[in-house]
This record gives sequence, C-alpha cells and structure tokens, in this order.
Amino acid sequence: MPAQIEQTNRNGGLTLVAMPGFESLAVEVKNRLEIMGAKPGRVPTLVDVVYPTFGTRASGEPFLKLGKDHIGGHDCVVLTSGPGTHEMLCQLFLVLRYLAGRRAQRIALLTGYFPLARSDKDEGALEFALVPLIIDLMMAASYNRLDRIITADLHAPQAVMAGRTGLITEVSLVRRILQRVLEDAKTLGLPLCLALPDDGAAKRIESAYTEVEKSLGVHLPIVFGAKRRATSRQSEIKELFGELEALQGALAIMLDDELATGGTNDHTAAALKEKHSAAQVWAAVTHGVFCPGAETRFTDPACAVDRVYSTDTIPFTFRPHLTPLIQSGRLRVISWLEDLIKLIYFHHWDLSIREMR
Repeated sequence: MPAQIEQTNRNGGLTLVAMPGFESLAVEVKNRLEIMGAKPGRVPTLVDVVYPTFGTRASGEPFLKLGKDHIGGHDCVVLTSGPGTHEMLCQLFLVLRYLAGRRAQRIALLTGYFPLARSDKDEGALEFALVPLIIDLMMAASYNRLDRIITADLHAPQAVMAGRTGLITEVSLVRRILQRVLEDAKTLGLPLCLALPDDGAAKRIESAYTEVEKSLGVHLPIVFGAKRRATSRQSEIKELFGELEALQGALAIMLDDELATGGTNDHTAAALKEKHSAAQVWAAVTHGVFCPGAETRFTDPACAVDRVYSTDTIPFTFRPHLTPLIQSGRLRVISWLEDLIKLIYFHHWDLSIREMR
C-alpha cells in the first residue's frame, strides 16, 4: 500500500447506502472494512451505514425517506444488484436523486449484477438496447453527479463504453469461481475439461484461466460452442469445437457469465453426456439469476447438470425458494464478499481497482 496515502480522504468519510435486501451485507462489509483498515500497511477506514426507507402512498405512488446524516460531505457507495425490475430501478433512481440533493461529496454505485445488462443490443424491430438508457437515467437522477459504477462480469464487454469514459469499472470473478470449482473437482478424481459457450467467452477468461492453471498446477483442455442467441432470453449451442476428445469420461465444467432459466445449461449438459460421453457436467456462473421455474429444472433428477456454482452477486438471502437447492448440494454458492470489501476500499482511497489483489 503506497505510504503517501493520507489518513483523511478528500471525498469525505465513507458511507454505505444499503438498498432493500442489502442491509445485513452492508453491516458485514462495514465491520470487515474497519478490521482490514486496522491491519499494517492499510489505512484506517471508518464506515457509516445508512438505510433508505421506501414506501408507497395510498395513491400507489412511491416515496423515500433519507436524511442528510452521514451523507452530506461524505463518500457514498450504494450497495445493490440487479435484476433491474421496475421496483429496483425506481428505488435506485430515487436514492441517487436524494444523495445528490443531500450534497454527498461523491456518489458511486456498486451493483454486482448490472441491471438490464443482457439488453446490450437491439432485439429485432421492436426492442432497443437499454444499457445506454439505464446509464442516462442514473446520470439524470443524480444530476450527473454519479462518479462511478462498479460491477462484475458484464454480459457484453462493450457495455463499459456506455456513458462517459471511465464511468463503468468492470471486475472479473472468473478466477475466484474457477479456483473454487477446481478445488472441489479434485475430490472426484476425474479428468477435467472446460466447456465455454463461444470463442468470445474463451478470450474473456484467458488471463484468469492462465492464472488458475499456474496456481493449481493443472491443465484444462477447452471446448467451446457456436452459440446462437435468438433474443436475450433464448440461446442454443449449435456445435462444439476444440479438444472434444478430452470430454470422454471427464468432468465438464461449463463456465458462463450468468444462468437465467437454465434451459441452455441443461440442453448443453445433455449433449456433452450423450454425444461426447462426459461423465459429469457442472455449470459455473458469476450471476445466478434463476428466473422463475429454474429451481424446478435443477431439482429434477433428470436434469443433465449435476451441480451448479454461482457467486452471490445477486444475494440468495432474499430468495428463500432457492434454499432447498442449496441445502441439497446441487447449488453451491461462492461468496464474493472479499472482492466486495477490497473494491470499496480501493475505490474510497482512489487506488487502482485494476491492480487490486
């Protein structure tokens, strides 16, 4: 940690703004940040947490209660995540407007899953790409005072170009996911093979893949698909390429950015087993969206996916319908808490997130 960092921050004291469902996470992050700041080589970091109060008037119109305490003159980081439902987006825009109106010194948004991230290109004649719209609305809500958006593993790399240069900081959790999955895979004693949806995914994970191979001393053969996406909701793997012979008798690890309905994962896993004789298939994703009905698919004994790994960028704490899937061991959750804490620390002290370790 650079010695020249001062003990006071020009952006004010650090305040976490906990959106609904993120209250307990904010407290845990606060406690861990303050512990980390007390370690040698770190800067002492005191953290405040504020809890916006949302409600609905008799007319059905939403309202927000949020005072100036710990906001005026502070470095405010909003903790939230997609999916970008009507309610989530409305609450987010209200909070951004209040933070600007309460004179926050700096405003940042930390959203594990970027809302409407899959809408990164026009879908036919009737639907526009909406990522630029979401950025425009965030900026308008904050009077253009939103300083930064930090998010994990965007569906499409070009999304970082939305808004002004440097507005969006994307972090990759692929290394953390791969490391956890491979550590668990060792217990099976099966040969391993990495299965990716397309060659674009292969390029995105290349650096993380190389790091994990080196740190764990393993070699992972790779196969990748020719993925055809009809819409943001429907896709299909048409054909597989790469080291196909490595699939026979292997544990195939399907790695992707997110899992929505699980249909593509199930169909691809079935093909890996039936056409290429894979012994087991695990799906590993950054964002476990789990659209309605997905839990039923993965609970079904006939599902070709033997196990699913997902980070908690979209928290599971307020999705109790997925608890049985977790308890059964079919769904394994990989915490991104350590990354979250470091991201906030590095952001608050104006350190390079790209160099974060």
